[in-house]
Amino acid sequence: MDQIHTRALEALQPFIHLANSNSATSPRFIANLITNATSSPNTYVFAELLNTPAIQSLRSPDTSAEYSSYLTLLEIFAWGTWQDYESTPNLPPLNEIQTLKLRLLSLLTLSTTTKPLTYTYLMNSLFITAPSDLESLVTKAIYASLITARLSPASAPPTVNVTSVAPLRDVKPESLGKMIRILTQWETRCGDVIGDIETEIQRIKTESARRRTEEHERDVLFEKALSAWGNEMGGDMKKAGGGGGGGGGGWHGRDVRGGGVGLGGGNKREFSADEFDDDGYWEYGLDGDVQGLSSSRMDIDDGAGSSRLGAGGAAARHPKRVLGKKS
Repeated sequence: MDQIHTRALEALQPFIHLANSNSATSPRFIANLITNATSSPNTYVFAELLNTPAIQSLRSPDTSAEYSSYLTLLEIFAWGTWQDYESTPNLPPLNEIQTLKLRLLSLLTLSTTTKPLTYTYLMNSLFITAPSDLESLVTKAIYASLITARLSPASAPPTVNVTSVAPLRDVKPESLGKMIRILTQWETRCGDVIGDIETEIQRIKTESARRRTEEHERDVLFEKALSAWGNEMGGDMKKAGGGGGGGGGGWHGRDVRGGGVGLGGGNKREFSADEFDDDGYWEYGLDGDVQGLSSSRMDIDDGAGSSRLGAGGAAARHPKRVLGKKS
């Protein structure tokens, strides 16, 4: 669609140059220039030509009505419709090319202002009597890339479904104030929406900061409580460890089985009746092993007045009879 707008502007440039030339001095020349510009195949925008001093000179009171009507005709081609042409008296007659172009431009305007576009409405607006002529006009507009549309003659009612329109119509000066008001209202609404969004964003940020502060305070309290609990448990464990060590030290090196200190330090051996021979004697007592003396069983010397140690300080080699003989 932008390409056709560029082509339309390029097609109008020769007529703008002629309007700005020194030749554009007579109303007849200017009227012919307008006729040629509106009859050119690719000219669809005319605002720039309308703004030239030569075209605007036709507004002079000294200009005859025969030529001043060409200025009105050019304005209709710029932003009017076929209905405007039909309702305005004393306008110059249109040739075949101008007729087709004005109807095509009118179709662009109707496509942007009216929904749905029924066959009946378009035929009345464009002063077309046959549906086939309307379909031919719409087809030409589609192939010229003026609109993107689809004909639906079998629908009830028959319609023309337009999906896009080329930006080829000029803006009427009287409509600028209305457009400015609409755009100003739209800008105000956009500003209000942006303000509401910014307020909501600030509220979310504030709430998030508050939650982070509360979480941090909870973490600090938890760490303090955990530290205090650890210190308390550590003190209790130290107290418990000191009392146990003192109690255990009182029994160090003692033989709790025999009630006295053994001869072998902490190495004690407890013997049972199985370690005796069948004759009732301790089989280990014959070799002079002094360790047998530390047993918790009572032993008896065989000889009266015998001593455990001889004159030389060695243990006497006398057999011992031990109570608790095997049965």
